[in-house]
Amino acid sequence: MLLKALELQGFKSFPDKTTLEFGKGITAVIGPNGSGKSNISDAVRWVLGEQSSKSLRGSKMEDVIFGGTSLRKAMGFAEVTLRLDNTDRTLNNCDKDDVSVTRRYYRSGESEYQLNGETVRLRDIHELFMDTGLGRDGYSMVSQGRVADLISSRSPQRRDMLEEAAGISHFRYRRADATRRLEQAEENLVRLRDILTELEGRVGPLKTQSEKAQKFLVLAGEKKELEIGLWLKTIERSREGLKAQEDKISLAAADYEQAERELEQISAQIEELMSTGSGITVQIEELRTKAASDEEQATAVDGRIAVEHNNLAHNRETIERIKRDMEAATATEQHLEEQIDAAQKEIESIDAEIKDCQAQLLELLDSTGKLKEQESAITAERDSAEAQAKAINESLSAAKIEQSTARSSAQEIAARLGTVDEVIASRGGLLDALREQAEVSRRNLDACLENIESLSNSIDGYSMIVRSRSEKAEKMRRELDAATLDIHQKQARIRMLEDLEKNMEGYSGSVKAVMREAKRGTLRGIHGPVSQLITVDAKYAAAVETALGAAVQNIVTDDESAAKRAIAYLKESRAGRATFLPMTAIKPRPFREDGLDSCAGFIDMADRLLRCDDEYLPIIRNLLSHTAVADNIDSAIAISKRFGHRFKVVTLDGQVMNAGGSMTGGSRGQNAGILSRGNDIEQLKKTVAKLEKDLAERQERYKELAGEVSAAQAEYDGVTAELQKAQEEKIRREGELRMIDDKIETAESALNDLEAEKRSSAERTAKLEEIQTQAQKKIDEFTSQLDSVNEKITEIESRRDELLSTREQNADKESSINLSILAFKKDIQAREEVIETLKRRRSSHEGHADELKSEIDSITEQMTATNELIEQLKGEAASLRAEAQQKKDEISSLAQKRSGVEGESTKLRAQERSVSDRRERLSGERARLEERRDSMQRELENAQNKLYDEYQLTRREAEELGIVIEDPQKAQRDLNDIKNKIRALGNVNVGAIEEYKEVSERYEFMKTQIDDVESSRAELLTLIGDLTGKMSERFREQFDRINTIFGQTFSELFGGGKAELILENPLDVLECAIEIKVQPPGKNVQNIDLLSGGEKGLAAIALLFSILKVTPAPFCFFDEVEAALDDVNVTRYAQYARRMTKNTQFILITHRRGTMEEADVLYGVTMQEDGVSKLLELKTAEMAKKLGLTQ
Repeated sequence: MLLKALELQGFKSFPDKTTLEFGKGITAVIGPNGSGKSNISDAVRWVLGEQSSKSLRGSKMEDVIFGGTSLRKAMGFAEVTLRLDNTDRTLNNCDKDDVSVTRRYYRSGESEYQLNGETVRLRDIHELFMDTGLGRDGYSMVSQGRVADLISSRSPQRRDMLEEAAGISHFRYRRADATRRLEQAEENLVRLRDILTELEGRVGPLKTQSEKAQKFLVLAGEKKELEIGLWLKTIERSREGLKAQEDKISLAAADYEQAERELEQISAQIEELMSTGSGITVQIEELRTKAASDEEQATAVDGRIAVEHNNLAHNRETIERIKRDMEAATATEQHLEEQIDAAQKEIESIDAEIKDCQAQLLELLDSTGKLKEQESAITAERDSAEAQAKAINESLSAAKIEQSTARSSAQEIAARLGTVDEVIASRGGLLDALREQAEVSRRNLDACLENIESLSNSIDGYSMIVRSRSEKAEKMRRELDAATLDIHQKQARIRMLEDLEKNMEGYSGSVKAVMREAKRGTLRGIHGPVSQLITVDAKYAAAVETALGAAVQNIVTDDESAAKRAIAYLKESRAGRATFLPMTAIKPRPFREDGLDSCAGFIDMADRLLRCDDEYLPIIRNLLSHTAVADNIDSAIAISKRFGHRFKVVTLDGQVMNAGGSMTGGSRGQNAGILSRGNDIEQLKKTVAKLEKDLAERQERYKELAGEVSAAQAEYDGVTAELQKAQEEKIRREGELRMIDDKIETAESALNDLEAEKRSSAERTAKLEEIQTQAQKKIDEFTSQLDSVNEKITEIESRRDELLSTREQNADKESSINLSILAFKKDIQAREEVIETLKRRRSSHEGHADELKSEIDSITEQMTATNELIEQLKGEAASLRAEAQQKKDEISSLAQKRSGVEGESTKLRAQERSVSDRRERLSGERARLEERRDSMQRELENAQNKLYDEYQLTRREAEELGIVIEDPQKAQRDLNDIKNKIRALGNVNVGAIEEYKEVSERYEFMKTQIDDVESSRAELLTLIGDLTGKMSERFREQFDRINTIFGQTFSELFGGGKAELILENPLDVLECAIEIKVQPPGKNVQNIDLLSGGEKGLAAIALLFSILKVTPAPFCFFDEVEAALDDVNVTRYAQYARRMTKNTQFILITHRRGTMEEADVLYGVTMQEDGVSKLLELKTAEMAKKLGLTQ
């Protein structure tokens, strides 16, 4: 498997989408402190499922989202994606070549994981990477500053890494899951056994109730058969009566319908006459309207005749006016000719002026052309001079740069020489001081060694004290665990009993059903069963419960209405039967027996041995005031005999002397009673409270012992810390001495380098002075040339300005002339339009006389036509008046016809009233017959409803039962006898049959469940044993291989020495601590914590490389693991990592040059913008090739 790429967006300091691509070999991530390098390692750890914000260097998970800067807003989510090459199928249960793993987290707290774009669970991610070295406990991710923790004396992380390398993480995961399921199975066993015990006590009483209920059901069946037969008889009788009644109703209906038809015929005739009269009236109105219209048209024609006479008079006046106009038109033609001639002369004058302007314009255009030719020549001359000046300027700038560079270099060398002289002077004194420091450091090291020996002797005494006190504390802890377990078991028992009480276990199904509906609010006025309304001391519980008997489940209600509603509900839902005690109806029964207090063994009357609210006292006294309680059966017999067996006597253990002398008794199941269950809960709660108090006292004592252990441990730790501090001081002193020796060597080497630098600087200074002199000569020469060329350019610009001025003047004149020509042309156009207008006026005068003559002739013709039209209109008016008179005659005839129709209609209405009276009488008779029929129908429906309400049967279903009643009276007597027998049975719990069946089945089911759970428990124990064996065998095998290679790798990295891993308890390889023992070359270290930081780091790296050799991880992220190493060991570390790249891909976050040099690719992390990380990629192999550094 290969890590191809890492994509980040919104993660910590990477707000923008950033992609890091990885190849085989080593990739190094570098950058200054705080630039965000470690955030890359955190991103990989996070996307692999890390849940601890502390491990990600944050206080809460929201801290992984980019928080914004002064220039950027905060992001709303963080997202990281790993892209992997899985062609070798390294990943568990993943058959794809390319795999992408994504994690996204929002500020709202929502988080999601995706595998190849599909949403998955965190568990799926963990299982995907399990046993690859990349899992939760993997060794492929080593955080900044945590490498030395791998070999510390108490490192739990070491075992996790070794188990991951051994490939047993999935076994441990399965074993933990099996252990959790085993604990659940054991808890279930305890609960199931408690429930089974409870059920055993209920089966017996329910069986008795079930037998009684079965007798009731036999009688109820006989009752049902008789009732159904009688109701069917009633239905048959009613149906026959209904049939006869329907025949009578049919005859009455026929007479009624005959009268209805007669009325309809008469109404139709009346309607027809009314329609005829209405038609005549409409005709009369239409004729009147038409006659009036004819009169109006005649009057309108008279008006038109008057208008035409007016038109004739107007035409005569028009002819007179036209004749006058013909006489005046001759006088204006001569004046129009004079105006046309004057306009022609003005046009000729303007044409002459336009020709003068055009001649001037030609002269100006010729002058402008010559000026353009002169301007082009001057422009070419100026461009040439400017190009020459540019070339001189470039040469001058190059000479100045050369001079400035030489001067700056000379100044730098001079300043460096001054510094070198000062350093040489100071280094001499530094060497003397370093030699003195080396002597002092040797003396401090000797004193530190003496202190270490003294502290080692003190540790043994403190170790014995800690061991003794720890044993006492451990004994107390075991006692606390036992007490806690006892409390938990009793609390579980309380919860079980409370669940039974809450679920009303032991109550009949009908009581449960009523209470369930009461809690829902559908049944109002329900107070609850008697058992839930009273409180009884534990010693009287059995006696009171026995005294109540079945009444313990009687339900108390507000009144009879509430009880009726509940009974109706039970009946409707077929939920069984129950007894109800209305508070308004139940009254206490007086008990008058003297001398009971003097009887031996008499305790009290049952109603005085319990507690309840005052409102329930009448009911309790009604139920229990005639029952006495005695301490034993002998006392009960004596009391009953003394009072002639007139009332019931109950003993404390539940034996009964019934009224009349019969006795009831025997054994009772443990916790079988409903009342005793509440007492058991109360007693258990008191016991738990007492145990909790005792537990608290023990916990206080344990805290004191723990404090003593802590104090002793603190003293031991204090001395150990002093010893560790002394050993660290020794290491520090040794390192200090080595550092001083290195400084002396470095100072001597530096002095030699400075002397050589001083000699070479003098030679360079002389060369630079010669370069400055030559550059100054070039600057003077180029400056002179540039001045000459600039003067020439100035003279050319002056001539060019004069030409431009002349061209502008000519352009102004040209524009003025063009405007004058345009104005003249517009004047000519205006004169031509005037001439055209005058010519049109002259032409119109020549034809005007002819037009007037034609108009007179036209008017004369019109007048002739108008006279003809007047005669025609007079004829039309006479015709219209004749038609109007004819319509008036028709109207008189129609009015006489309408009077006859109205007379016939009056006769028909009298006949209609007579038939209507007869119909009303028939309707009354029909209503009486229907009322009788409805009464029979109700009787029929009542019988049918009883069938359905009582037995949910339709008439057809009841008839199919084949029940025949020959003698209804005898059947009714038998029915009454059966009802009396049912009443004699008393209260019957019909639900007991089903409840007994239910409890029996549940009892058998619970036994089966217990067997199944015990079987599962055995299977889980076997599975856990098998997994443990496989884990132990595989872990030991891989541990031995890692241990062997660890010794070899340690020796290779340290250049000698020994190292090994040690199991503290070889018999318990999966749980015991794993110690690490190392011995660098030339040292004998008893405690690994005494190693220097660099030695610890290199030893941890040796352990990591050993694990990778045995179980290579696909890729590793090491975050500054070599930070504590010196340069030589950094090089060893980097070269060793190179050797491992065949099987593992390394991503190394580093500051060290040796690691960078070994890398194939460098990623630089910068923070050019505050709070925002950016990446720069550099492929070292390609860079080396470009620089020619490769062989």
